[in-house]
Amino acid sequence: MTRTPEGPGPDPDDEQQGASPAAWLPTPTVPFPRPAPLEEPVRGDEEQQRRPAQPPRPPYASWSRRAAGFGIDVAVMTLPLVLALTYDDAVVAALGVTWWLAWFVGNRVVAQGSSGITLGRRVTGSQLRRAGTGRPPGWRVALVRELAHVADAVWLVGFLWPLWDERRRTFADSMCGTTVVRTR
Repeated sequence: MTRTPEGPGPDPDDEQQGASPAAWLPTPTVPFPRPAPLEEPVRGDEEQQRRPAQPPRPPYASWSRRAAGFGIDVAVMTLPLVLALTYDDAVVAALGVTWWLAWFVGNRVVAQGSSGITLGRRVTGSQLRRAGTGRPPGWRVALVRELAHVADAVWLVGFLWPLWDERRRTFADSMCGTTVVRTR
């Protein structure tokens, strides 16, 4: 605005001539300036802020390590049963069946559910964990997983599944949300 002798002076609220609205500077009569424009974040920083920190990938147990641990557990569980069944005595046979059932429940369900480790897993250096939390699965999940291994045995492909699965899980592991990791 230009000054005329009969009119008032320039309006203090008018923006400065030739300046962009973002670079507006206050005049002494306007005490509160506009906020400064925000700086745009760098692309990499923005993506890092959106993504939560990923925990390191656990070292999954190999198929041979898993098979060796399972073989040890089955051998300790089954050999006394087979020996007991070779006798013609019903009491010895009942002791063999009791051993098999007690070993299955104690080692494959309770111990594996509470700590993730069975006798075979301790020897081979592996541990069963929940896939999402990394904690032992609990006895209920361990029992369902052992029953799901029946499907692995029937289809046979379930036991070979860790050979091509990225997390080296059996079919029963993928059903129950568990995985086996190396401990050493």
